[in-house]
Amino acid sequence: MKNLKLKLRGLALAAALVLSLSSAFAGGNVKINPYLNTDYSIVSVFNTSNSNLKLKVYDENGYVFYSETVEAESNTQKLFDLSYLSDGNYTLVLVGKNTRVEETFQVAGKKLLVTNELMQLAENKNKSSQYAFEK
Repeated sequence: MKNLKLKLRGLALAAALVLSLSSAFAGGNVKINPYLNTDYSIVSVFNTSNSNLKLKVYDENGYVFYSETVEAESNTQKLFDLSYLSDGNYTLVLVGKNTRVEETFQVAGKKLLVTNELMQLAENKNKSSQYAFEK
């Protein structure tokens, strides 16, 4: 009987952990990556919630540089020209009723400063062909 109670307690704890993790990732995701060796960056937005979310870009003083509604259950990519931004720290925020996702980035020399090793430049690495995906 005591062994059954321990198993049920463990099962309840595992279920609570799974539910909390799924709610932590529910809502959306936002990423920013440089585009080639230009002043542009690609912002990828994944809205997995069933409601619209707001995408906003803030500077370190809280000034909003950009705001857009992202429709429910949609994915989108935007090409941002960072050349008009001053050097400094900025934050991409995807926000909704029960969601808040942030991605910070830094602009230096009118370009996205790549500080996260997960960010990669979009470039053609195959020098022998016109496109990297050609054989």
